[in-house]
Amino acid sequence: MTERSTADNYTSITESAFSEVFDLNEMQILQDLFSDATGVASIITEPDGKPITKPSGFCSFCNEIRKTEIGLKNCFISDSIIGSPNKEGPTIQRCLSGGLLDGGASIIVAGKHVANWLIGQVLDEDYQMNQLRYADEIGLRPDVYESELMKVKRMSRLQFEKICNFLFLNVQLISKYALKNIALGHEVNRRIQTELQSMNLNRELEQRIMQRTARLEEINAEVQENNGILEASNAELEEINAMLEEEISKRQKAELEIKILNEVLENKVIKRTNQLQDINSMLEEVIIEKIRVENELNKERVFTDALFNSAHGMIYLYDDNSKLVRWNKKHEEMTGYNSDELAQKSILDWYEGDEKSQKAVLEGIEAIIQNGFGNAEANLQKKDGTKISMFYSASSVIIDGRHYFAGIGIDITNWKMLHKRLRKYQILAEKANDAMLFIGKEGNILEANDAAVRIYGYTYTELLSMTVFDLRNSNSSTNIIEQMDLADKDGIIFDTVHYLKNGTPINVEVSSQGTYLGDKRVLLSIVRDITDRKKKEDENRYLSYHDALTGLYNRRFYEEEIKRLDTDKNIPISIIIGDVNGLKLLNDAFGHDKGDELLKKAANAIQSACRTDDIVARWGGDEFVILLPKTNNEDAEGIVTRINEQFCNILVNAIRVNISFGWETKTKTDEDIIKVLKSAEDAMYKHKMIENEGMRDNTINTIINTLHEKNPREEQHSKRVSQICQDIGSAIGLSEIEVRRLKLVGLLHDIGKIAIEEHILNKPGKLTKNEWDQIKQHPDIGYRILSSSYEMLELAECISAHHERWDGKGYPKGLKGEAIPRVSRIIAIADSYDAMISERPYRNALSEEQALEEILKGSGTQFDPTIARVFTEKRLEKR
Repeated sequence: MTERSTADNYTSITESAFSEVFDLNEMQILQDLFSDATGVASIITEPDGKPITKPSGFCSFCNEIRKTEIGLKNCFISDSIIGSPNKEGPTIQRCLSGGLLDGGASIIVAGKHVANWLIGQVLDEDYQMNQLRYADEIGLRPDVYESELMKVKRMSRLQFEKICNFLFLNVQLISKYALKNIALGHEVNRRIQTELQSMNLNRELEQRIMQRTARLEEINAEVQENNGILEASNAELEEINAMLEEEISKRQKAELEIKILNEVLENKVIKRTNQLQDINSMLEEVIIEKIRVENELNKERVFTDALFNSAHGMIYLYDDNSKLVRWNKKHEEMTGYNSDELAQKSILDWYEGDEKSQKAVLEGIEAIIQNGFGNAEANLQKKDGTKISMFYSASSVIIDGRHYFAGIGIDITNWKMLHKRLRKYQILAEKANDAMLFIGKEGNILEANDAAVRIYGYTYTELLSMTVFDLRNSNSSTNIIEQMDLADKDGIIFDTVHYLKNGTPINVEVSSQGTYLGDKRVLLSIVRDITDRKKKEDENRYLSYHDALTGLYNRRFYEEEIKRLDTDKNIPISIIIGDVNGLKLLNDAFGHDKGDELLKKAANAIQSACRTDDIVARWGGDEFVILLPKTNNEDAEGIVTRINEQFCNILVNAIRVNISFGWETKTKTDEDIIKVLKSAEDAMYKHKMIENEGMRDNTINTIINTLHEKNPREEQHSKRVSQICQDIGSAIGLSEIEVRRLKLVGLLHDIGKIAIEEHILNKPGKLTKNEWDQIKQHPDIGYRILSSSYEMLELAECISAHHERWDGKGYPKGLKGEAIPRVSRIIAIADSYDAMISERPYRNALSEEQALEEILKGSGTQFDPTIARVFTEKRLEKR
């Protein structure tokens, strides 16, 4: 019966490479046919992105991008993302290198990700890409970029998704077939291995039988040889036995002689032993008496030494010359000196160089002489040089007519440290900002520190007459008693409310722990006023669920709330997503304060149009989300209409802005609320694409009008620069369309100055470094404003570079020579010429001759030499 594949069989399967699982030629044919049939590019790669098959149907647009370093890098990143394992379906996303639509499916065999089948290089109806900007970023010529893009395969996103789903089903099928083929191969290999093992076992068994037979034959030969040796040995043994019998006879005779001698010796020993026993009896009586006396003396000595050496401190005996003559073991341990060294010590040797200790000891000796006893406290210096605090107590003793004084010294180092520590605890309790209370088992306040008196407003006496129940102002003591029991057992920290003498409640944090006050079990409670902290926590709690700018709920609150409201009782549930159009443009043009103003006005409009129970949250930078429980699709649309009616007349810096909305409704229990949210978001983006472009163009017109109203001189300057640009364009032979383009660029070239403070633009004196740095930002600001409009994108690039120099020393990018767009080079000459012949607050105007001389001086350094030459020649001809 065939063995079925098990989990163990798949161990090696999961380690197989793609080439071991699939026939590469067949897979290449299948891939080519798939690409031909669907019209999409196709390739199979390793999981790390390394190609396995040759690409099928790759477009020339992607090949051009892959020739650039940045483009190739972005392609690899996209392939690795699309190739991430996904068992649920195909992965579809836009390529990071060109924005084309790509898709892929993971080839997974027995749980092992062995390859990715990638398809794509398709333009869909949603394709948006800043083509020229991206071509510039990766170093690809714009004309090549545009021409190759036109050749790319186009199809709808829905059609591409169906192809991806078809690919995913194909990949699943070939993965299953591969798994079956591998399992079958492993089964064949297993049977071959089994047969090989059987053959090996048979060969091994035959070898063992042959070895065993040879060994038996060797053993038979050895047995026959040993039989001959045994026959020769028997003859030798008979000869040896005869010799042994003769030797035994001689030994028996010697033993008899020894026995006779032993009997004579034994009689002499008995006689001598009796004599020694008499002597021993006499000596034993003397020794017993001596031992008794010595035992008594030893017992007394042991008792005395035990008393002497077991004392807690060091015992000493000094003679009338202040020499140490007797000491206990503790003395040696405490000082570090041995017996020989101590025998040389005088009393003041311990305090050498310490006048304070010497004085204290001498005063103690004087007290002994006067009163018969005395005390002293001094720092004794040990052998290693360290000092220990000692307390001495001694009295006068007379031995054999000589005066001695004996006493004991106790190490009080720990006692002094404990005393200092107790003093520190006292200071901590007295100076602490937190109230400290000792509370009895019945809740009585037994002790309180100064902070408690200060915080509660009661006197010390009043506090000691109160209970903890009075501080809590509670009629029910059950909860308080339970807390006291927990505190006594394990210690607890909890928040509660205490009341001051004037009745004011305060939030407090209580840390309570059971301890002993003497032999009495009490609670030590440290009470901290946390009223300010509670207030701050409430503020933080509010901020954690609200947007600081608009006051609406934030994304965190919304994500928690949508889970809570996603229940059957709230169906239908509608979700509205709104995106404020033009926020980035407003920020770039007028600063972030105006952008914040726009967001606040949008939030107010949305909030006022919604109902009380509706959840309104700021979803992101310029996005808002509204969660509407028990609301159908029609009512949600009505709310959107009300918001638009309220927001349509709102202006920010004379700019009329709008909000793009999308909405969707969950009507069934089994619908995924997240998918409903995604549908609302998709709808919003579709509306945004329609509404955004016209709004941006209107905003740009408003911005340029605002700039001219703020600074009329800029309006006249822009018109003159526009006319000069047209003249230069005509002079160098540009087409009528290009000349009209120059006219518009000349009018808009300084639009970025809308974000520069007015006092800087009109400053009569020299600009500071910081002011000049702000002025130099206006080309970038102008680029960001104009690049928001697709129609203005090409003009934005020209305006960004109109302050670049031919020699590469300009700003903002330091472009050089032909790398600067030709339109920008024309603006640079026109702008500089008009600035020189115009009056400025900080200088007088130059004559036309002087201005033209300056243009020629800057030719080849600041200005394009060809355009500069044509410009000056045409100007001179007109004169």
